[in-house]
Amino acid sequence: MLDYELLESKLNEEARKILLLIKQDYYSYLGKKNKELIDNLINSEKIVVVDKGAFHYNDNTLAHGGRALGDGKIHFYPDSRNFESLEDAFNKCKKILTHECFHYFIQPDNIKFSTVSELRMAHFYTEGLVEKESRKFYERHKDVISFEKANYGFNINFVNMIQHKLGASSYKTIFGENEYLKNIGQYSNEYDEILKRKKALLDKIINITNLFPAELHSKVYNRMRTMIVQDGDDKDVMEKIKQIVPLLAPDIDGPTDIDQ
Repeated sequence: MLDYELLESKLNEEARKILLLIKQDYYSYLGKKNKELIDNLINSEKIVVVDKGAFHYNDNTLAHGGRALGDGKIHFYPDSRNFESLEDAFNKCKKILTHECFHYFIQPDNIKFSTVSELRMAHFYTEGLVEKESRKFYERHKDVISFEKANYGFNINFVNMIQHKLGASSYKTIFGENEYLKNIGQYSNEYDEILKRKKALLDKIINITNLFPAELHSKVYNRMRTMIVQDGDDKDVMEKIKQIVPLLAPDIDGPTDIDQ
């Protein structure tokens, strides 16, 4: 059984460390509202660990960000049955903390969109923007924080397309009081293009998976899907799959016609 109270305390310490680094890196880009927000977050307990596991919300997520339940806190649901120890749970949870902390500074739910489609696009864009900056942030601070890529590679592609059109930096689009999100509807063609590309690559995964022995289908599909959705493309995936087959099933060789 996990010591949920201790885990919550450790995650709050980790979140405070991340927020102090965010303040160090981005303070000059923050508006008055966000400066007050980050100072408040640093000086408060913003992590809640729920002793019910992810099934509490009928999905497979490990956490919900500060917007999800309307209390401004990040909620974790580490089911004790899924972790060998408190350190195991802590190490897994803290890898997604950076992403969740960045979510405090860009919130599409605060904007009134004219259509459900625009709201959906705004959430897609938000995840890409937050993940893109989280990855860059981690590269600067990997000696002091942990991080694991989330499956938002295609979302990042969408962000890059919009930023290229605007000539805008991530700093401006994250901390610019949501001015870019308000006009998200004008990028519906770019959004559709990204979704079609994602579907085509995921369909390709199924075809490649079928080249492997049946007992490997699930493992190969899941690994390939992760590689593609994390990076937003299929570059070098075929070579990576050839390398991981022995790790997935040491006694089974992969197909010889994978490149076809």
